[in-house]
Amino acid sequence: MKENVKDAPSKLDRVKLAEYAARFTMSAMLGSVRIFGSFSPFGPAFLGAAPKGAAGAVTLAGALIGALVSGGVATSVKYIAAAILIWSTIHFFADSCPDWFPMAVVFGVMAVVGAVFAWDTGWELRATCLWVVETFMAGGFVYFYASALAPIDGPAQTEARAAQTASLTILAATLLMSLSPLELFGVLSIGRCAAVVAVLFVTYRGSMGMGCVCGAVLGAAMDLAQGGLPFFTMSYAFSAVIAGIFSRSGRLPFLLGYFAGSSLSVLWYWGGHRWLMALYETFAALVIFALLPEEAMTKAAVFLPRSVHGYGFLKAREYTRDRVDMCAQAFKKLYDTVRESAGAADNDSVDVIFDRAAEAVCRSCPHSARCWQEKYVDTVDVMNGLTPVLASRGTAELSDLPEHFIKSCDRSERLVSAINAEARTVLTRRQYRARLRESRDAAFAQYEHVSKLLSSLSRELGSEMTVETALERKLQKYLRGMAISSSVAVFRVRGGRLRAEISSNSLGLLKRDELWLDKLSQVLGVRLCTGDGDLSSGALVLLEAEPLALRVGEANAKKSGETVSGDRSMCFRTDEGMLYVILSDGMGSGPEAARMSGAALNILERFLRAGVTPELALSILSDLYLLRGGDGLECATVDLLRVNMFTGEACLYKCGAAPSYVKRGKGVKRYASPGVNLRGGTKKLGSKLTLSPGTLAVMASDGLTAGPDDRWLRDALAELDASDPGALARELISKARERVGDEDDMTVIAVACEERE
Repeated sequence: MKENVKDAPSKLDRVKLAEYAARFTMSAMLGSVRIFGSFSPFGPAFLGAAPKGAAGAVTLAGALIGALVSGGVATSVKYIAAAILIWSTIHFFADSCPDWFPMAVVFGVMAVVGAVFAWDTGWELRATCLWVVETFMAGGFVYFYASALAPIDGPAQTEARAAQTASLTILAATLLMSLSPLELFGVLSIGRCAAVVAVLFVTYRGSMGMGCVCGAVLGAAMDLAQGGLPFFTMSYAFSAVIAGIFSRSGRLPFLLGYFAGSSLSVLWYWGGHRWLMALYETFAALVIFALLPEEAMTKAAVFLPRSVHGYGFLKAREYTRDRVDMCAQAFKKLYDTVRESAGAADNDSVDVIFDRAAEAVCRSCPHSARCWQEKYVDTVDVMNGLTPVLASRGTAELSDLPEHFIKSCDRSERLVSAINAEARTVLTRRQYRARLRESRDAAFAQYEHVSKLLSSLSRELGSEMTVETALERKLQKYLRGMAISSSVAVFRVRGGRLRAEISSNSLGLLKRDELWLDKLSQVLGVRLCTGDGDLSSGALVLLEAEPLALRVGEANAKKSGETVSGDRSMCFRTDEGMLYVILSDGMGSGPEAARMSGAALNILERFLRAGVTPELALSILSDLYLLRGGDGLECATVDLLRVNMFTGEACLYKCGAAPSYVKRGKGVKRYASPGVNLRGGTKKLGSKLTLSPGTLAVMASDGLTAGPDDRWLRDALAELDASDPGALARELISKARERVGDEDDMTVIAVACEERE
């Protein structure tokens, strides 16, 4: 088993293999690119930017493959020789050369090798000029490739980000050049279609200026790969400008604007050339871009450069992030340390039971030497025969001893009593240690939970802020037109939801127009709803309205003879567009059960509103109950439903809770609990589901069915009208009381999903 673990590749090995595969692929692609007919500066440049060791070797292999598959024998020999000379020279001096040395090596090798071929042409003017251009391009692109693939961390992150973004754009452009000759149906170039999609994304999620620059760079790359007029340079950049005008008006106007710009470019270059294939490629790219999910583009947009106002603010944010990250690492180290030092061995084996019993009974026996020396093997066999008896019953009896041992030992009864006493002591000690270990592990786990919380906060502080400056200007302009002087912030929160905050003492002027919210929605280009604050407080929060509306209905009944139900529930939404519905059932009924379930809900609410994942929040709550359980009666079940009100994706978390049900049409699906409460851990949590319009989810406490037979409940759900969740919940309570009585608290929560009007 140890050999298998040793031979299995580690995560680090898999990462290295992925890096080598990526470097080999990129090197082969760049080595196959030809410009001006037969020149290829990109493969040698990428090889010059490769690190030493295995990564450099696989880069060399890729460059050789690229040189072999794209060109005649003479051209291939030229770049194979150049690649071998570059790799050998750089890696021979790798440990002592300065940063500029690889650029100088590539420049020198390409100058020497290229001079041989220029001399072979008799120093013809065009060949000589292209030799000089290729030499400078190969040497210069070493810097861009090294910058694109270099990790950025530490104090240089802000200063190097812009340079790395430009270098990544150049790397992507040259990689797409290798895909440009590949065509589908003899019409659609894969490289050019991908380039158009990239320009569309940068323009739509970035800005008009970024899209124009990206279009110019990618267009120039496509023109170089084709070797014709600079058509794509002009077309991509010009189309990005036209599309950028409509980037905040919705995806369809944006795409139509880009297609209009591309069509004008084709008409402009029509004379003598057939550029109609560019329209086909543009149309294919527009279809691909239209199918891209908004959430995926929002996540990818974090890699686009954003202008941050205030360098001091940015550095303060980075400083805070580093401090939080250091604190998280400290708690992680503390957790690892105390966990390692707490692993005391348990020496209470079965052998100890017999040794201690013999010590107490046999030491003073005059026949001790006969039993434990002369007949030692027989005595040990007798003791071993009692081991399965103790394991199954927990106690031994005199009849469990062999007849010959009872006759030869006049202290058999005392020995059995001593063995039973020692067995009870060992069992009690084991139970105590198990309970102590359980509580200790729960206490240690708190350090790990704090470390995870701080790490999550550190990642959020280090992530790029998606500030919508263009929308801020539009909103301020609209408010100034209404004579409202205000401070405005428009940005996207985690998950991509648009959030606008307005601070002004004149917000009451908006009340003059009954359609003020609809008009603000038109300004920002999305449907809005109000968040915290109101027009009279001087602070207004506007959020992108969720496309789904969830109506929640609840009904409950107390146990007979009780004045307070032990069930507690709550429902709330977060700024990220998540709806949380939580139902907790405290152990028993009455005020004490209500206190336990209410405390569980309050703790969960605070963590979930703070952005903590349900899994981590439930783990923290579970360990808290382990720590404060005391007599073992302090616990509560939790039934938690999380719904993304933008996509309908939901997850049902259960900790010892009763089954839940989802109704679609006449069909009802049952979601059962894994059978543990918060005292027992939170493994096997989370059942993924989707709530689409017309779907109904029902959560209930265990008093509703009073047993595993819930067929009547599913039949009732299939027949009842789901248009009114509150009425449905009350009807289920009524049917349950008729069927099982009122011997326990009952709570039903129904969640109906609809399209927002």
